[in-house]
Amino acid sequence: MTGNGSRVGGSQQLRATVGAVVGRTMARLRPESVLIVPVLDAEPTVGAWLGTTKVDFYGVPLHITVMCPFLPARSVRQPEEEQIAELAAGIVPFDYALTHRDTFPGVHYLAPEPAAPFVAITESIQHRWPSCQPYRGAYDSVIPHMTVAFGDPPADPAELERALPIVATASEVWLMSQTPRGWRTQRRFPLG
Repeated sequence: MTGNGSRVGGSQQLRATVGAVVGRTMARLRPESVLIVPVLDAEPTVGAWLGTTKVDFYGVPLHITVMCPFLPARSVRQPEEEQIAELAAGIVPFDYALTHRDTFPGVHYLAPEPAAPFVAITESIQHRWPSCQPYRGAYDSVIPHMTVAFGDPPADPAELERALPIVATASEVWLMSQTPRGWRTQRRFPLG
């Protein structure tokens, strides 16, 4: 590795460390919640590629995010949970496949097809809670995706691509709450 490559790698590591510290501080001061569709069927394939038997990111399993952030964790109480349950009950479970790998800056992900049902869930959440904006409105459109790695991929991406498609069924929405030690599942809501 050249000296420049070392500096870039060190810079990424420094950003990750600072990000983790800021994240833990924010979790204490104003913990958030998110709504996800878990993709547990992908765990064996992605785990093999990552070299692990359990795949999660600070307590969050493999998933497709449908609202991040959702509401401040402290404000999600029984009435809000009942509204989420009602919203989920109005969504028919659906099949999809993770068909290809792609990237955002610093993120490797698998893309679901069809993507439209995930976008529709996000839009339903926004309609019910207008203050919720996916990723705080940072992007013009929502691209449903399942993150599999941050930074440099841990293994050859072609190995993961050869294992595609991964077929799954969206059958639940999970409410996840941020804590200083990571994320925890607050409640699962069945679709349909």
